[in-house]
Amino acid sequence: MTSNVALFSAASRLENLMIGTPQKGPIVDSTVAQVSAFLYYQANVIQKLESNAEFKMLFKKTIFNKINEDFGLYVDSKARTQPKSLHHVYEWGKVGVPEDRLFKLSSMDAVGLSFKINYDFKLSKTKVPRNNSKQTRDYVFAKKASVIEAGTPIIIHPTSTQRLVFQIDGILVFMPKGASVTVKRPGGPGARNQFSLAYNRFFNGQMVSNSIKSSGFQNIFNSKLSKALDVPLNIKKVRYSFAPNTIRSEADMALTEAFGGSL
Repeated sequence: MTSNVALFSAASRLENLMIGTPQKGPIVDSTVAQVSAFLYYQANVIQKLESNAEFKMLFKKTIFNKINEDFGLYVDSKARTQPKSLHHVYEWGKVGVPEDRLFKLSSMDAVGLSFKINYDFKLSKTKVPRNNSKQTRDYVFAKKASVIEAGTPIIIHPTSTQRLVFQIDGILVFMPKGASVTVKRPGGPGARNQFSLAYNRFFNGQMVSNSIKSSGFQNIFNSKLSKALDVPLNIKKVRYSFAPNTIRSEADMALTEAFGGSL
């Protein structure tokens, strides 16, 4: 913000130098107006950059997409090596498979060019695997990821059947009629808070910095900013007076053209 104020102040001082009339006599010099117009144009491009909607979108999209990709691959790899810790954030039997993730990252706008990243759990859509031949009904544990991650106890009641029948360590258990069962640690003892732990490790360490560096945004930014800073031909022509409003409009147009395209 401070640099923008200083840049605006410097650019404002150039306005009077751009407006003039040719000197009378055999020597006519347009250098002061010409150089002032060059600097004024480029100062306006840089000053307007932070508030340019296309630039903001490019910045956030490029960096978020790379972080989203790398974080997903990190969790996938961790889940494949530690399935008991992260099985709950994938569909049943699909631990570590990208297409079957039950988590997603999302971004929220913040001040200036910054943005916040958070995660949400998706609802499971696949049927819970049957654990014995006595089970006659299929069901979907929709909030599997969020419930197991939080370690929320689950109370299972009999519905159409009058008693619960399930298997523990290969032994078939028949509960009394109408009795319910409380699962204190759904997903097993090693699953609770394991996704949030992986999330914090990624975003509080070097991994997120590596993602930003490898996003390629710096190269894209340098290329597009160089294009926007290229002074228009009508400013390069020898003239003795330049209109500040016209130059500011040209700076806006150059930024839109440079950063408005899709990746």
